[in-house]
Amino acid sequence: MKHLSFICLLSAVLLYASCSFNTPTVVLVKKQRIYSYNQQGALTERLAVFMLLEDGDGRNDYKDLTLREDTTGLEWALHRETTVFLQETGYSKNAQWVGSNKFKYPRRFFPAGQYTLSASDLGGNKTETTFSLQAPQIITFLPFEFTLETEQWTLNITDSSACSYFSLIMLSADLQPLTVYQLQTNGTDRQNGALTTFENKPTDARYIQCFGENTDQSIGFLSAPLPLP
Repeated sequence: MKHLSFICLLSAVLLYASCSFNTPTVVLVKKQRIYSYNQQGALTERLAVFMLLEDGDGRNDYKDLTLREDTTGLEWALHRETTVFLQETGYSKNAQWVGSNKFKYPRRFFPAGQYTLSASDLGGNKTETTFSLQAPQIITFLPFEFTLETEQWTLNITDSSACSYFSLIMLSADLQPLTVYQLQTNGTDRQNGALTTFENKPTDARYIQCFGENTDQSIGFLSAPLPLP
């Protein structure tokens, strides 16, 4: 199974296609609840939803995507300019991941139930698929603490059963992800290291944060961005 971390999905600038004849098809759908603290210190949830979309007219034929909660009819629309794109090796050249990791529910957490994800191309052709969300878990705090002192970072895991994967993310001044470094867990609840050990560190990186995921990637935890020294 491919380990596609949702926080690694970065925006890409694509050009418009001139014509559209084929209806796009859905290859896969991935979703993940992401928990983080807001500026007031309260735990908040975002939903990351991505569709692996294949279009015989090419990747540039994509137009928009809509997420709908079937029970209430609530909808979240993504236009081309607000969509996150990613190409992943192992799939057709006409396939790409489209979606967002910033869907927010009006009443804090997305409820259990069925959701419909639909995508349209420039010719008006539309495809859709459905998926279900389980009831959100009762989460009151992140299962780890991430700190940075000078050039040394420390990851203190407070609930080792909640996370199986950890990454460190370098961010730009406007908090856009630049580079992701996968951490190799050593079975201990405390890990640390030096920023100088990271290869190809972006020169425009201004912040760092830690991202943890559970075993099946249905839940992610994102620490607050910390300024780099």
